[in-house]
Amino acid sequence: MNSHSSAEAAALARYVQATRAVSAAFEATRSEPELDADGRAVALALQRLDSALLELDTSQRSLDAILSRAGGH
Repeated sequence: MNSHSSAEAAALARYVQATRAVSAAFEATRSEPELDADGRAVALALQRLDSALLELDTSQRSLDAILSRAGGH
């Protein structure tokens, strides 16, 4: 495997992992929140979702850039 396809594989793996993290974080926001008076569980779930969405965006941009270079665009 050359370094170009290795970079593509790593970027794709990062994107897939980020997609899974978004899915898990989203499901956490939909589950029954633990009862706490100050809403920490909900706030943490939303913070986790925000972070996962940011990583998904970053990984998608990285993958797009690598694929664009590989395609000579």
